[in-house]
Order: sequence, then structure tokens, then C-alpha cells
Amino acid sequence: MEKTLGCESFAALGFDLALDRENSDAEKYALRQTLFGTDQLLPMWVADMDLPTPPFIIEALKQRLDHPILGYPHTPDALYQSIIDWQSQYGLNVQADEIVFTHNVANGFMMAVGAFTQPGDAVLIMPPVYPPFFAAVQRHHCRLVEAPLQWHLNRYYLDFAALEDKIRRFHVKLLLFCHPQNPSGRVWLKEELEQLADLCVRYQVILISDEIHADLTFPPKQHLPLAALNHPIVEQCITLNSPGKTFNLGGLQIGYALIRHPQLRQKYRDYCHANALYDLNLFAQVALQAAYTEQGKQWRSRLLAHFDSNIQELIGFFAKHLPAVNVVRPEASYLVWLDFRQIFSDQTQLKKWCVEQAKLGLNDGETFGGESRAGTGFMRMNLAVSKATLHQALQQLTYAIQTLKEKK
Repeated sequence: MEKTLGCESFAALGFDLALDRENSDAEKYALRQTLFGTDQLLPMWVADMDLPTPPFIIEALKQRLDHPILGYPHTPDALYQSIIDWQSQYGLNVQADEIVFTHNVANGFMMAVGAFTQPGDAVLIMPPVYPPFFAAVQRHHCRLVEAPLQWHLNRYYLDFAALEDKIRRFHVKLLLFCHPQNPSGRVWLKEELEQLADLCVRYQVILISDEIHADLTFPPKQHLPLAALNHPIVEQCITLNSPGKTFNLGGLQIGYALIRHPQLRQKYRDYCHANALYDLNLFAQVALQAAYTEQGKQWRSRLLAHFDSNIQELIGFFAKHLPAVNVVRPEASYLVWLDFRQIFSDQTQLKKWCVEQAKLGLNDGETFGGESRAGTGFMRMNLAVSKATLHQALQQLTYAIQTLKEKK
């Protein structure tokens, strides 16, 4: 019988106290000097957690290490079944032969662009969006087409008129879709997904759906995979996912693609193999199977409650101390999109204030915006931190806000 974690166990896991990641080769700490010009700041940028990886996953890895041989692994049937069972909670019926392993989701859409386009083909994205989307298109020498999201009442919407115009005018071959949306945490509605699917089917556009933040959707919102729609899009849709974000496993390089159509799947698989990319490493296999369990669902529920508390605290802080900053409350994920446009008209000055006054390392909104500059005036903040770390960040922001008021 599978063990379960009680509330006492969860409370002792570091959700309240800061964990020391110095000297652990953690990317978000090691790159402070390179990215921000100083290591004397609190890094709240790259999307991994300053929270512990679940202890039941650590225990599974330790148990595997009890065996003295770490040779080439075979991919067990149980690994496929873990994904099948996990995705069923979203109404997505997956067959084992529809699963293609990648080494992470970003790697997955890199493979998709390479597999389904030729240099010069048009690939559409909708900024502001995860920066590697831009890189995937550019590195394959494709034509980058942007259809920016519409901003209305503190929320992003798909611009269907612009989408159809760009798809038709540039003969778009492939569309990269962030679902839920990063950086804003927007959860797309069934009606929106169906309208997007209609466009892609009408114009024969292959739709790549990055769903890595799906597990971090806050109730009562619900994630609906594109491939779970009762719609022809399921035959030209590639779903990308990973337990990496939910269970803080980014360092293990775990990802997978779900591809219903056999010809698309074979083409994708062939391209992955041509680039020597297939299967997961031994510890990625162990971690995925440990994560995708009922115990993993319990962990996720507690984690979401912690994130929600952090997000509410941040919203309350800005409402009290600097209401001109518009905090975009995410419907999924621990990433918060901060709108500073009422205060800063210059992105360089905004970044300088964050680093030099607030002493925070945040993601520059312009890196999400592309040529449309849809991210100008924004910063992205990672709230997958302990209460102690959040309170330190708020103290630093209090000082920085005071400097703003003194300049007026």
C-alpha cells in the first residue's frame, strides 16, 4: 500500500524556512553576477523552486542508489503507465505508443520546430511568451510571426482576428502555444481552445501545446489539454509536458511529447533520434514514476495552497505600499507578472531599480515580448519560495519603494 504524507510531514518540508542553495551549482544563484552584475541580490527569476523536492521522490532515488550498478536502463512499461494514469485526470486518454520522451519541454518544442518545418517556413507565437519560443524558431532559420495577445482588464486574450490574418498571410506552418500561459499564468477556456483549434484545422497548421504548468492550475480553474478536445485538432496537435515544474525536478531533464497521429509521431521520433535524443536517464525514470502517483497529487495540493498564500501576500503588499503596480494574479503556476508601466516608462530604469534598490533578480519583461515589445514595462517574479524568503523580498521592496517616494 502506498504511503501518504500527513500534514505534520508537509509542514516540516521547508515551505516556511529558507533553504540554503549557495554552493549547490543552482543556476538561479550561480548566474547572478552574469545576469544582474552582482551576486548581492535575491534571485527570483528562473522557474525552479527554492523549495524541497518531495521527500518521497528523494526516497525513491535513494532506494535505486542502493543497487551498486548504474548501467543502461530499459524503459519499463510502468513508466508509460505512470504518464497514462496522470494525464487521465485531465480527461486525456493516452496510449503508450503515443508517448515520445524528450529531455525537457523546451527541448521538446525545439525538436518539433526541427521536425515539422524547413528553413524559411513561418512559425507563429503569441507574445508575451516564454523566451525559448523565439529561440526555437530563430535557431531553425524559420520566419518568426508574432500575433501578440490582447491586454484587457488585467488579463490577456487571444486575438483571433490577428491570428487568422497572420496564419493566412504568412502561410504559417506551425504554431507554438503556451497552455497555461507563461508569463501571466492565464488558463485558457474551452471556448478559446476550440476557436484556436478551428483556425489551425482550417489552415492545416500543426499546433504545439506547451502544457508544463498544467499541474499547477489553481482551483476552481481547470486545465483542459488541447488533445482532450472532441475536435479534429487532436490529429495535428503535439502536447508537451513534464513533472519538472510541479515537483522541482528540472535538473533531471524529464520531458515527453504526446502525439496521436502516427505519421506526425514517426516524423517527430525520427528527428529526435537523428539528434541522438531518446528515452530518459535512469534517475529521470525513477523520479517520474514516484511523482505521478496519488502521493504526488497530495503534494501538489499542499504546494498550491502555499503558492496561493504567497501570491495573496504579494498582492496585498503592493495594494498597500505601491498600488500603481498592477499584479497579474496567475490562474496557474507560481510565476507572477508585474505591471510597472504606471511608474516606469523606461525598461532600463525599471531593471536598474529592481537590482540596485530592491536587490531582486527578476525576469526582464522585454525578453517575453519580441518585436511587438509586449513585455515592456513588466517583470516576472518567481514565488516558489519559502515564507522566510518572501518576507525578505518584501522587506527589500519596502526600502526600494521608499526611494521612489523620496524622488517625487
